[in-house]
Amino acid sequence: MESLIAATALFLGMHWIVSGSPLRGVIVARMGEGPFKAVFALTITVSIVWMGWAYAHAPYVQTWGTAAGLKPVSWVLMALAFAMFGASATDKNPTTLGRVPPDQVEARGMVRITRHAGLFGLGLWGLAHFIVNGDWASHLLFGSFAFQGLIAPLNLDRKYRRRYGAAWEVFARQTSYVPFVAIAQGRNRLAPGEINWIAVAVALGLYALTFAYHQAWFGASAW
Repeated sequence: MESLIAATALFLGMHWIVSGSPLRGVIVARMGEGPFKAVFALTITVSIVWMGWAYAHAPYVQTWGTAAGLKPVSWVLMALAFAMFGASATDKNPTTLGRVPPDQVEARGMVRITRHAGLFGLGLWGLAHFIVNGDWASHLLFGSFAFQGLIAPLNLDRKYRRRYGAAWEVFARQTSYVPFVAIAQGRNRLAPGEINWIAVAVALGLYALTFAYHQAWFGASAW
């Protein structure tokens, strides 16, 4: 269990202590933006692989056990997670990889719904697994991903506000951290025609495939 704790601490620490704090600017000033991104990406990859390995070898220490009654809820959450991944994959968004400045982005597609669709998808994925797996290793692994996906957007917003200034404020007023809030408040509107439904269909197809082969691929049935 100690190995899993260390791996999750590395994963969260790299996001919150290194990348999400003023320490990032200090490191970038010394080594440059490109090298920092490369080292950060490598470290995050190592931490995720380590988390997976440590989880597979962690002892089973039960809390509430397998919550079979919540599995239908987890299926819905997982479908939403995959759909959000797919719908946001082709959006032009300053908060995603290959980001562009916010003053060069029009809030369209999934960005109208939330500016953090990919992270929310990750959070829903983590939450879907957290609620049905009642043991401490699962709490550490899936709880870390749920926390990073659902809470990290707050930290990202703060970082981008500091980086882009007024341009970020203009973009943020058109969008929202929590899905549909900007639309409900009249700061944007729902435009289903802008959603990449082909990407959503592909993502849901991958979800169906993952659901069907979950036992073979991950050693645990989704049913």
